[in-house]
Amino acid sequence: MTSTTHPTMKIISTLLLAAIAATSATASSTWNVIGTDYKVDTLFYNQVGPGTTQTSLKFTSAAGNQLRVFYATMDMTNPYLSLHGVVATDMLAGNERISAMAQRKSQPGRRYFVGVNADFFMTSGTASNGSSKVGSPVGSTVVDGVVYRARNNATNYKQVIVDPQGQIYINPFHFGGTITGPDGTTAQLGGINTYANEGAAGNANMVVIYNDRYWGSTNAKGTCNEVTAVAIDTFKTAGAFKMVVTCEPSSAGDMKIPDGAYVIHGDGTSASLIGSLHTGDTVTVNPSWTFNGMAVTPYNVISGNPKILADGVTLNSEADRGDANTQQPRAAVGYSDGGKKVYFFVVDGRSTISSGVRTTALADIMRYAGVTDAVNEDGGGSAILYTSTLGIRNVPSDGTERADGNGFYCVSSAPDDSVVSQIRYIDFSLQAPHYGIYAPKFYGYNKYGMLIDRDLKGVTLSCDPKLGTILGDTTFYANGSATSGNLVAHYGDVTCTMPIAITGNIDGISIALDSVVNDTYHPYTVEVQSTVGNHTMAINPAALSWTSSDERVVTVGHDTGVLQGVADGTAWVIGKVGDVVDSLKVIVEKPLAHVMAIDPNPDVTTWKFTQSGGKNATQQANGDGITYSYTGASSRAPKIVLTKALRLWSLPDTVRLRINPGEASFKNVVFGLRANGQNVAYHTVTPDSVTAGKEMVLDVPTSAWTDAANMANFPVTLNSIQLNMNASTTGKQYTIEFLGFETVYSAVPAAPAAKGDLNADGQVNMTDVTTLINMILGNTAPVAAADLNADSRLNVTDVTALIAIILGTE
Repeated sequence: MTSTTHPTMKIISTLLLAAIAATSATASSTWNVIGTDYKVDTLFYNQVGPGTTQTSLKFTSAAGNQLRVFYATMDMTNPYLSLHGVVATDMLAGNERISAMAQRKSQPGRRYFVGVNADFFMTSGTASNGSSKVGSPVGSTVVDGVVYRARNNATNYKQVIVDPQGQIYINPFHFGGTITGPDGTTAQLGGINTYANEGAAGNANMVVIYNDRYWGSTNAKGTCNEVTAVAIDTFKTAGAFKMVVTCEPSSAGDMKIPDGAYVIHGDGTSASLIGSLHTGDTVTVNPSWTFNGMAVTPYNVISGNPKILADGVTLNSEADRGDANTQQPRAAVGYSDGGKKVYFFVVDGRSTISSGVRTTALADIMRYAGVTDAVNEDGGGSAILYTSTLGIRNVPSDGTERADGNGFYCVSSAPDDSVVSQIRYIDFSLQAPHYGIYAPKFYGYNKYGMLIDRDLKGVTLSCDPKLGTILGDTTFYANGSATSGNLVAHYGDVTCTMPIAITGNIDGISIALDSVVNDTYHPYTVEVQSTVGNHTMAINPAALSWTSSDERVVTVGHDTGVLQGVADGTAWVIGKVGDVVDSLKVIVEKPLAHVMAIDPNPDVTTWKFTQSGGKNATQQANGDGITYSYTGASSRAPKIVLTKALRLWSLPDTVRLRINPGEASFKNVVFGLRANGQNVAYHTVTPDSVTAGKEMVLDVPTSAWTDAANMANFPVTLNSIQLNMNASTTGKQYTIEFLGFETVYSAVPAAPAAKGDLNADGQVNMTDVTTLINMILGNTAPVAAADLNADSRLNVTDVTALIAIILGTE
């Protein structure tokens, strides 16, 4: 039995099939944002967890202004979802990245899988006891019933409150309440973990309670009295509970807060109530959170400012915050349908592709997404949308994720499960050109909807033959007559479907590259593309017929588009489909050996030499290398740099430097290399050790610094070689032998070494005799090839045999 492979299958197996970012081609619309129309393209939309999707949008105005918008939508009717705040380090002061908070808090059956940064936080300041205030959220903050901060400042800060039943509210809630002594005397409750007369808090002459999440001591002095206390029952965020006093009052202020206990601080006129207490007294605390007569019991609270949406209406609230009317990176939390859906939003800013927004623009964007109520959170470099499965979704304006004071999260209580029960295309829809090829990628989900595999393998495809052909079970080829249909994916018994629209015409088909380099060893499948709208997609080259302008230089498969170099030279391969004709310049360069010199017999005047840590340098050619001599000198950062732009022959697999440093010692070598049409890339090679007077071979694989499979990256250029030196001895003479600047071609087998060429320099001469004598004396490790008379011993008879080889009398 013989086995054959269809030519098209060979093509698909060798093509680099990038996933097509085609979602925006079918999800474009126009949104009006504070009076400016934007074209909106969907860059990404998919499920990231139970009842949760993440969307990425690109906004472009007619004037060229751009925005990047990222948001997560949570279906809070999902029984596994709940909303929770986190404070960095679980203390009022401290900074932590949003991703780090999620990872620290997550555990099996409780996964913090989506998060956004929350409140503005203190960026400077030290408490009276020396503790840092940095990272402390500015507004009211409650995490799972633990109050980190409760401020009577509803006019300045608005709260996102989640009650114990999971109901979410966004409003300027007023924190207040009372504290009643054993004799019935009552004072107003002004805050928890605030300080007396705190700006905009309005808590003067009121009682403040401090817990051990604060800064260690109350940081409050003046006309006051303080006592320590413990809660008899659970400390409630709202509603009456009792506390028992555990010390006599003190008017000194700044009382230390005991672990697991509280300090009750009375300021101004309320100091008399606290001053009347004694050890063992019981007080009744009755905190409250109200808005327009509505009272709530907080279980989680974050704060922000301003409130930007209410009942689906963009609020004129920019005056509530000084920077609200400027274009900035922004973050927000919102909800719709009475809280059944919750949204975490981030708009990037301070970049060429996203200018940022003012808060009214943020509100308009959120309205289009379906949000009815929302509040602006901390922005700028703090604006982060995090997912545990896909990482940070936006691009922070700092260039990296900032450590913040607190965050707000959607948490899944679903059991951990690693079995794929659902699959989804990464692309949610597709527009493909005629003859387009598409190898989709897939996400895998467990039965609870948690994304557990971001590149699911083993998925096969099927479709109506009228739509196209499935190649190799995994690639769709749009060669049918239908203009729309469904592409069905199969993973065991699990399936999912994606709609496909076939659009465009063959007039848009072209060869992707202008020219390629070929080495005669590696067949290359011509990359063909077509543009539909703003999107360029791969085309199956089998749709074209192919010819070569000179088959003595290059051949090409008429039905496949697979070219093969034959001999050195330049020729063109021509592809034709209908009336469309395009050509590709092919430069054939055949490597002549496994290792080739980059600059044979170099002219040192064409090289540039620079050095620090040495002087009086001289250079001279030495075979295919360069001898470099200099006098040692002091320098803070000694280095030697050799610069010359050398276009490398053909498709090298490795760039090699052979060097004998003599008595000069170096730390590493930095190769400056440039792929075709790109900037110079620098790759550092650090040897395990450097031995004086010993030849070293330093290799840089092409694949280590560029995509060696992409023919667009060739030819490549060696631009510079930099030796970062160790300190030299001032006045000492040094000589470094750059023995060879070379390229290595894996497809060309290495020639067998000539008999007697013991130092592998390609020649048999007296230097090999010296090498052999050193092996006999034990100065150099022996090799099997040194046993020239094959008597299994290494001695003077082998020297005699080697001399006979040199003299030609063997």
